[in-house]
Amino acid sequence: MTTDLLGSPLTADETDLVGVYATLKDLAGRDLPPCAASNVKVALAAVAVAVTDLGLDFEHLTDLGC
Repeated sequence: MTTDLLGSPLTADETDLVGVYATLKDLAGRDLPPCAASNVKVALAAVAVAVTDLGLDFEHLTDLGC
């Protein structure tokens, strides 16, 4: 991903944020112990708010079980 939803190039910070978001989505899909799975989903939800507010990505986290 190199642009936001409006087609503007991502800044270095936005690229890092999208990377964190992708990593958390990957972790949320793994078979983690319950305490880790729960906390990963909480972190994912928080980062998803920032990603959505910045117009970097948009998806329903309920599709990921969050």
